[in-house]
Amino acid sequence: MKKEVGIATIFILIIASFSGCIVENENEIPGILIAYPHEGDIISGILNISGSAYDRDGNVERIEVSIAQSNEEYMIWKQANGTSEWHYIWDTPRDDNGIYRISARSFDGKDYSIIFSVNVTVNNTMSNHPPVAGFTYTADGLTVSFTDMSSDIDGDSLEYFWDFGDQSDGQDTTMQNPVHTYPTPGTYTVTLTVDDGRATDEKSTNITVSATLSNFTIASWNLQIFGVTKASNETLLDYYADKIDDYDICIVQEIRDKSGTAIQELAAKLPEYHYIISERAGTTSSKEQYAIFYDGRAVLINYHDYTPEKQNEFERPPLEATFTVSNWTFTLYTIHTKPSNVPNELTNLENLTGEPSADTLILGDLNADGSYYDENDREQFINWDWVITNDMDTTVASSDNTYDRIIINNAVENNLISVGIMKDVTKDESDHYLIYAVFDSGAI
Repeated sequence: MKKEVGIATIFILIIASFSGCIVENENEIPGILIAYPHEGDIISGILNISGSAYDRDGNVERIEVSIAQSNEEYMIWKQANGTSEWHYIWDTPRDDNGIYRISARSFDGKDYSIIFSVNVTVNNTMSNHPPVAGFTYTADGLTVSFTDMSSDIDGDSLEYFWDFGDQSDGQDTTMQNPVHTYPTPGTYTVTLTVDDGRATDEKSTNITVSATLSNFTIASWNLQIFGVTKASNETLLDYYADKIDDYDICIVQEIRDKSGTAIQELAAKLPEYHYIISERAGTTSSKEQYAIFYDGRAVLINYHDYTPEKQNEFERPPLEATFTVSNWTFTLYTIHTKPSNVPNELTNLENLTGEPSADTLILGDLNADGSYYDENDREQFINWDWVITNDMDTTVASSDNTYDRIIINNAVENNLISVGIMKDVTKDESDHYLIYAVFDSGAI
């Protein structure tokens, strides 16, 4: 009997001992799942990463998300919103395009889950919203002030290109809010193109400008061997006349016509204009003349042809003319320099003009660029303003050169409003664009 009691006691003690061991259960780690995006997805824009988490023996306390490029080994964890159902917002346009690893883990207060990851490709060119072009304007005579009203929903910075409808080419074409002066009254189609680097948009509007009485335009155009052949082409002659009569004064260069009839044919197309013409000049058989056409607003005071007086200093000596328009009196010189002797001829011209205190301009095909002249290291007229600047192309050819120039002295500065290049020219019409400047003839 005593023996049986002892065995029962031992059995009870063993049972009690086992019961004490299973009171302290081990924690079961939580689980995590990324429901979106999926492995291999191509994503863009604002991405809502979402998923679920669970804990079989308790509650999930938080979810953490890490986003890193696929070649990066380190992880930076950030807390997501929610627990059993969770989400995390990723602004993908803030990161570069490429392959990224999205990782998520849950935490139950004791342990983290196994990390769940998916690889995705960011390609934000897909989600770019194109910019929207827009502008307003106010006109004062021939001068128009444009105000950009464009927008970009993505907040991208924009580049601007303005087409003012007059074949102009200047620094104002890439400004956000340009001020542009037209050479003549009329209706022009203005187009603004905006570019956010991935897409473009454009806006076009017709605007009408009218001249104020004080605006005065002066132009110069090398017509490239203007002679009997070109003058016999009625269509071409009409084209020249149509362009020239947009300006109050227009200098015509490279007239090569021994008969003298070509310039008469052109003048017949411009009945509202007077003109003066130089003698034929040149040291070879290829001789040229200059003509200056001027309308009724300009009064010719005097002119001087330096051929043959200065033939030993110039291939084609300059023509000088002085005009009065309203309150403004000015003297202009026109010259077509010899390409192989540009620096010397400009030096001779500078000696001829001197340092005038009166309003003085120089216009023409100076060949002041390319292999003929170092425009970035000028030694002539350094105190004058070269208003047709080095970045303005005046040649019809594919090369980019500023052969044609307008140079003004300090006295003209208060009269100058703007300059431009008329580029409605084909190689059959000339190898040079027309250059022009707009002046305020009312300024003193």
